[in-house]
Amino acid sequence: MLLPPQDLPPPSESFVYAPRSEAVASAPHASHTVVSGEQIRATGRRSLAKALEEAAGPGIWVQETNLGGGSAFIRGLTGNQVLVLVDGVRLNDSTTRFGPNQILNTVDPAIVERIEVTRGPSSVLYGSDAMGGVIAIWTRRQEPLGGEDEDSGWGNFEYAEGSFDAALNSSVMGGSLTPAFALADKDDGFLVVSSFFDFDDLDVGGAGKAAFTGYSGEAAFGSWDRDFGDGRSWRISAWIHRDLDVPRTDKLVAGYGQTNPKNEVYSFALQDRRSALFAFSDERGGLLGDSMQLRFSLRSYEEQREKQKFGSTDFSLERDATETLGLGMDWKRAVGDAHLLTYGFDLDYDRVDSVRSDTDLLTSTVTIKDGEFAPNASYLAFGAFIQDEIYAFDDFDVTAGARFSSFDFSFDGFGGGARESGDFSAITTSLQAARDLAPGHRVTATLAQGFRAPNLDDLAKNGDFGGGTELHNAALDPERSLTAELAYSYLAGGRSIDTAVFATEIRDVVGRRLVDEGVVGIPGDETYLRDNAGEVRLFGVEVAAEQRIGDGPWSLDAGVAFIRGRQYDDTFDVAAGEAPFDGVDWQRVPPLHGRAGVKWRPDFQHEFGGFLRVDEARFGVDWADTQDQLHPNDVSDPRIDPNGTAGWARFDLDFSGPLAGGATGPGLGGPSRWSVGLHNLMDASYRIHGSGVDAPGVTLAIGLHWSL
Repeated sequence: MLLPPQDLPPPSESFVYAPRSEAVASAPHASHTVVSGEQIRATGRRSLAKALEEAAGPGIWVQETNLGGGSAFIRGLTGNQVLVLVDGVRLNDSTTRFGPNQILNTVDPAIVERIEVTRGPSSVLYGSDAMGGVIAIWTRRQEPLGGEDEDSGWGNFEYAEGSFDAALNSSVMGGSLTPAFALADKDDGFLVVSSFFDFDDLDVGGAGKAAFTGYSGEAAFGSWDRDFGDGRSWRISAWIHRDLDVPRTDKLVAGYGQTNPKNEVYSFALQDRRSALFAFSDERGGLLGDSMQLRFSLRSYEEQREKQKFGSTDFSLERDATETLGLGMDWKRAVGDAHLLTYGFDLDYDRVDSVRSDTDLLTSTVTIKDGEFAPNASYLAFGAFIQDEIYAFDDFDVTAGARFSSFDFSFDGFGGGARESGDFSAITTSLQAARDLAPGHRVTATLAQGFRAPNLDDLAKNGDFGGGTELHNAALDPERSLTAELAYSYLAGGRSIDTAVFATEIRDVVGRRLVDEGVVGIPGDETYLRDNAGEVRLFGVEVAAEQRIGDGPWSLDAGVAFIRGRQYDDTFDVAAGEAPFDGVDWQRVPPLHGRAGVKWRPDFQHEFGGFLRVDEARFGVDWADTQDQLHPNDVSDPRIDPNGTAGWARFDLDFSGPLAGGATGPGLGGPSRWSVGLHNLMDASYRIHGSGVDAPGVTLAIGLHWSL
């Protein structure tokens, strides 16, 4: 049976929830990607990180040290050089690692309304860490219904619905279950979401089960939106995400160059992230702005690690807990017809508690020690910014901005040493101009500074790296970057093309220096010192295109990303007799990679059995070239083949559509839908460059969203 176009579900809406998140007129399409929660969940990927990579396309490269992680690389940078936000509030804190991390894996895909990815620096708006880009996650909400109902007190809700989401992934013989419930009346909207997930050990391409990969967890989310009328509203939300017993795979399986693994036990017994947010918005206008938003947040992240080195009888339990208070305000004001100002400030204060207990398994003796972070560590960050959208030029859209940032830190020395403290500050600026060259053709030029203050992970932490050990350094300088970008977009006649060419220079980049090689020729026992390691220069090209074939339902899409980077550090190593990091390739740079596919999206739906409908199908190939341009730290990293990571290609087939009879509740993730994916059809055996485990083999992924 064929259904007419008017029976198709309406397109999803996109809401702006904070003044500074509104896209400016000069913003290039090539550097800004928006994906909906429905697109994220329809990918069938197990984690939010991998789902984002699939939905956003080339230019977002995700490395997985283990399945409970998942770190996005944007323009060659990751970790604390890429900023992650949830509802305008930073997830990066002062303990966010320099290298790949698990931030995205601690956000439940079921609570996502949309994700906006900005490629390139956004330090003017968001401060430290936003050098490679920003991943802004916006959570689902139940909007108040509005209208003129006079009797809308408690207990008189006009709208009440529930939903149920289920996802099954055969590569881990597991998945997730997510019930949700929404209530709404004229003035109030409530949403509650809970999730439970369990994953067995991963089936990798052509090799069966990968040991030490499975884990489980749970998540919960709730929000209350209140409309006071006259443009005033508040939102109160809270969420928790807990990953349980996540193995650190690369520490438990012998890597490249290793005879034995580094550890017999290495598990993230707990990854626990919690957040509570109060946001008040006022659109009435006043002395300071035409609109404003106030945000107050309480956040915490607790990580517990169980460790036992290979061949050792000492068992360690490490616990790091970070608590953060945050305050932020945004204003927006039009100044005549020529200027639209956005300005505001952020204030975040972190306290870190870190402890370690060692148990001798032979004698059962327990010894309490300092944790990875120095005792009584604290970190204060403040920033104030202003951005001006200038409309005084007839042919150009121009945006200029500036930010002042300051940071203070202090901590007690390891082993009872003297207390240390310090501070940093910076002024960052940006300038962007866009012009239409002809109908459908637009070019944008950007020159933007970036800034990253060393955080407690750099200043006050002794921990693991690549199987070895890294030492803290409280005398670091901030990283400062400058990025130039030229972007071109074309949209007309069923065709779209987005291209960006960029170059970035980072000065005083914080990296690692090898200070003790350990046993020569055997990786995994090296000692590194955190240090400013000269300059890094990155350049690249990103291209995305889509072409509709005639007036029919078929279209072609393709994308490619190319990034290269070099480090220049003339610091002479007397023992090595050279400057080992001068003119070498930058660390963990993604290879040339891309995607191509053919999509079927008709103007009608195909119905099967009166219930199952299909309105989209796609066959595609994702690929990556060989990456053998390695940094010296890559060569000694057991996760990376010292001869380079081989190229690969993966073929996928995906179908999705609506379900007849399902409700379309506004707060429950949209209309009822299903999705089925057959991924890695050829069961290719490959590894994502920098990952600690091989990629999944042939996979059946089934998703269901049912609104009741």
